[in-house]
Amino acid sequence: MTIDQLFSVFLALFSDQVVFPLLQLYLVFVFVYAFAKESRWFRKKSNLSLAVKRGEKSWDYFHVAYGIALLILVEVVGSTEALTGHKTLISVVDIVILTYLAFFNSWFRNKIMGFIVASQKKEEQF
Repeated sequence: MTIDQLFSVFLALFSDQVVFPLLQLYLVFVFVYAFAKESRWFRKKSNLSLAVKRGEKSWDYFHVAYGIALLILVEVVGSTEALTGHKTLISVVDIVILTYLAFFNSWFRNKIMGFIVASQKKEEQF
């Protein structure tokens, strides 16, 4: 196999027809996993529960994270050549999934906050 053929195979693996459906499957997987975590399907049986009321600053972070993720998601769907003719349906489903994750799923919101807190604790190296 020549270098040109290997490069062509490499490009084909990272084409819209391969990467976009994988991205959609990943989003659905995260949705199902987050729904399962929220529904406590995988939680040990105990009578303990924990409730937290998020402050305004946390909700501001959620709004920013949602806006950035929504912008990226809609742009990816709009610019892809894969699944042409179904972009509207895919966009609507993706927006519903992202809205649920960002505003109604505590497991996902905790992951967002964990990412934000970790990035704020990161010390700059000079």
